Amino acid sequence: MRRAALLLVCCCACLGGKQPQYDYFVLTPTRALAEPARDAAQRSTVGVSQVTIPGYLDRESIVTRTDDHRVVYSKRDRWAEPLDQAFERSLRHELAAALAPVGITVPSSTSAPTYDVQVDLLRFERLGASRVELWARWTLRMDTKLVHAGETRIEVRVAGSGDGAAAAALSGAIARLATVIAAKVQIAEAGLERQPQASS
Repeated sequence: MRRAALLLVCCCACLGGKQPQYDYFVLTPTRALAEPARDAAQRSTVGVSQVTIPGYLDRESIVTRTDDHRVVYSKRDRWAEPLDQAFERSLRHELAAALAPVGITVPSSTSAPTYDVQVDLLRFERLGASRVELWARWTLRMDTKLVHAGETRIEVRVAGSGDGAAAAALSGAIARLATVIAAKVQIAEAGLERQPQASS
């Protein structure tokens, strides 16, 4: 038994060396949440029911695209949580921050929001060392009615050379996507408010 244990230690020493060192990053919302308007309880709500990501992004390693047909996975930089979950959480926060001033809320969970957002990510990655890209198709629905179907492609410059600069730029790209979606929500909401009320 002791010989087997010694053999295992020797094998680990031969194969192992130093354990790989990783840096872990998170997506961080760019805007602070504001207090909702006083009548927000009577206003509409927005939910994010689905965020899908392509298989090549569904992993811990942060991706850099080198051309249309090639991506490189970082050997050191990792996402600290599943990317689809992190993206959804950040998008909810950014939508809440954008819509709070007009009294539209984005609850953390709601079974029947007034508006539902679904996002299909096509790209969410570094573009070389100086830029990041977010490319997504998304839909906005009210009940079962399609209110808007959009495709948004955003590039953000990476500010600085620190390890967290790309994660910060990708967080900023989510904020810009939220601004686009929030604008469509407000247009739809304005249309609802203009509809004549049924007489009793």
